[in-house]
Amino acid sequence: MSEQAEQPYAEIIQHAEQQRAQEQQLDVDEETVQLVVFKVEDKMLAIPGCHVRELVPVGEIVYVPGTSELFLGVIPIRGEIASVLYLARLLGLSTHARPRTPSHRILMVVKEEMSTGVLVDAVADIIQTPKSAIQPHPSTLDPQMALLAEGQILFGTEPAPVISVTALFRQLQELCA
Repeated sequence: MSEQAEQPYAEIIQHAEQQRAQEQQLDVDEETVQLVVFKVEDKMLAIPGCHVRELVPVGEIVYVPGTSELFLGVIPIRGEIASVLYLARLLGLSTHARPRTPSHRILMVVKEEMSTGVLVDAVADIIQTPKSAIQPHPSTLDPQMALLAEGQILFGTEPAPVISVTALFRQLQELCA
C-alpha cells in the first residue's frame, strides 16, 4: 500500500479514536443524584439516597393493635421507636407479608421531621446517576404507583420507578388521618 493511501486511513482511525474518547467523557457539570435501588415483591424501585438515613437488617417488628394495616408495627432503633411501613401493601403489590429472608431490609426514610422504616425485600444497589437519567414515568404505570413516583430510571434492563418521599409521606398522612 502506498504512503498516500495509508495517510487517509490513519486520519480516519485517529478521528474515530477522538470521537470515542469524547463519547466516553462525562459532563462534569451535570447534577447527579444518589438513588437506593431496591426490590419489593418482584418490582424494582428507587428512592433518593438523601432521604435514606440508614439500611437496617430486619429484626423483630412489634405489632401495635389499632394501627393502619399499612404498618407492620414498630422497631427500636438507636433508643427511639420507629414505625415500619409495608410498602408492598401501600402500592397494591401484596395484601399479606411474605416470610422474611436474610435479604430483607428496612430503609429508614426521613423528610424534615417525618420518618418511617420501609420494609423492602432486598437492596439491589446504591447508585449515583445524572438527574437527566430520571425520565417521566410512563402513562401505563399502575395508578397507585403513579401517585408516588416522581419519575423512572432504567436499572440494567428493568424500569424502576423513583419514589417521591414527599408524595409518600403525604399519602401516608391522608390514609392514616
